[in-house]
Amino acid sequence: MIQQSTRRLRRFFGAALSFGLLAGATLPAAAQEKLVFAWPGNMSSGIAPFIFASELGYFKEENITLDVVVLGGSGVINPQLMAGSVFTSYLTYEPLIISRKPGNPNFDFRFGYNAVRKSIWEMSVLAESPIKSIKDLAGKTIGVGALTFGNVLMTKAILKREGVNPDSVQFVAVGVGVTAFQALRTGKVDALNLYDITNVLLQQQGTKIRFIDFPPEFSAISSHGLPFTGKNIKEKPQQIAGFGRATAKGTVACIANPEGCLNAYWKNYAAQKPSGGDADALRNETPLLQSRIDHMQFWRDGEPKTYGSFGDKDWDPLIASLREGGLIDDTQIKLDTLYTNQFVAEYNKFDPAAVMKAAKAYKP
Repeated sequence: MIQQSTRRLRRFFGAALSFGLLAGATLPAAAQEKLVFAWPGNMSSGIAPFIFASELGYFKEENITLDVVVLGGSGVINPQLMAGSVFTSYLTYEPLIISRKPGNPNFDFRFGYNAVRKSIWEMSVLAESPIKSIKDLAGKTIGVGALTFGNVLMTKAILKREGVNPDSVQFVAVGVGVTAFQALRTGKVDALNLYDITNVLLQQQGTKIRFIDFPPEFSAISSHGLPFTGKNIKEKPQQIAGFGRATAKGTVACIANPEGCLNAYWKNYAAQKPSGGDADALRNETPLLQSRIDHMQFWRDGEPKTYGSFGDKDWDPLIASLREGGLIDDTQIKLDTLYTNQFVAEYNKFDPAAVMKAAKAYKP
């Protein structure tokens, strides 16, 4: 099964090469290592900080050629990560935690970079909906990007925690764009469980929505990170450190110049640029990107502002809720099997002021 998936993925890689990011291709081929970065679900401006990092040469400086592919969520990506076809990705944490349950796959990877420090997942309903809380979702239909998305597991756990039988709720794959919005508007689904950017876009299109609050302990936990296999942690520490450092620089650059960040994204993915003139495109897309940036630069009170770092508080509520949801048996999962901060010092070895200066000077 994995071999068949890998062959399909390799064919996809060949087709994707025409729009891959070949940062640093002018260096001798031997000096550059192509690392495959899998983006889950549909392409969006959430990937822009990685693209900006490539455009500004930060992956090139680490002797990395960044090869981006788009795949359908963690259920598809995790086997490819384990097979070595993917170096890292942009994933949620629930599937890894659940894999530690006895009898489950027990994936041999850990998260090594905290990419989105505050959860991007939201529950939205039409403004006139009678749904006011998680409890009101009993017997309702929730639209999700895909049934393989990692947030589906967390949402089921939250439902159970709030006294709602997850089996009473129907999850429907509606995508993350027009089909999802139409599903909510027409009543095909009662709520959408999508991410920040999609809800901003929905509102921009004139749909009035409200957000249903998740339990407060989940309002400040990380939602996405970069995973690395045990094999790569052991054999490719330099590449992991370089990938994370380039990612951190891209984040700082995007915060400093959101418009430049978007222009870099559209330069590489022209089909993703909204129709109309440049001014309209930037006016419409900048709020989407800003919503993601806001989640990437969140730190709890007293936390050191270091890029890529995790804390136990990013995991403890998640583990407890998954247990309450019946998705794992034991809360005593060793956190050092889920994440590592061993590369954090390397990630932060750069001059933020220099990165901000380069970002502000960027011309596509």
